[in-house]
Amino acid sequence: MLLKAPIKKIMSGLVMVCVLASPVLSSASDRAKLSDLNAFVANLNTFSAKFEQTQPDESLFAMNRSTGYFSMKRPGQLLWVYEKPEPQKIISDGRNVWVYDVDLDQATVRALANVEADFPLSWLLYKEPLSERFNIIPGSIKDGVSWYNLTPKEGTFFQSLEVAIADGKMVQIWMYQNADNVTKVVFNDIRQNQPVRDQQFDFQPPKGVDVIGQALP
Repeated sequence: MLLKAPIKKIMSGLVMVCVLASPVLSSASDRAKLSDLNAFVANLNTFSAKFEQTQPDESLFAMNRSTGYFSMKRPGQLLWVYEKPEPQKIISDGRNVWVYDVDLDQATVRALANVEADFPLSWLLYKEPLSERFNIIPGSIKDGVSWYNLTPKEGTFFQSLEVAIADGKMVQIWMYQNADNVTKVVFNDIRQNQPVRDQQFDFQPPKGVDVIGQALP
């Protein structure tokens, strides 16, 4: 869901198929209900899940695959952990966003407010109507999964998002950088509105780690 360069893997990481294959394309008879997406956003307090992410490599002819886990709590707290193939953590405590590259012994920190617009999951972190940030097109319903296309109203790192909702839970998110460069994230073992540990959103750089940037107090 972010970038391998600081902040990118959750940005470019949440970025495999052409737009023509988009699950949002549908006939009016099987169109998803906008109320289902709005209800998910309005009722969300916490979310945690394992994920599998796929995205094109630089050649666009091969796919990179990553796995890990994700946890968030409103307002503003997020943990996105890549376990394989390369360990990396992205942590938001509500004020700062940390990107910790374990193998490099390096952590980069930036103010959340400065990167929020390019953060594909920032819309999950606050209880505000999606329509304030996105133009929304309800898409298809297939096998009980409803798809929605979200196009940012203001310029961002990504071109659009596609969000899949099933049984009131977010089960997939795709991020389009362009028609040929799309990152897919599939969630499983989802726990929604269940207690999460607040400590996981508090990052303290381990001893010996090189820190780039200055954290807000």
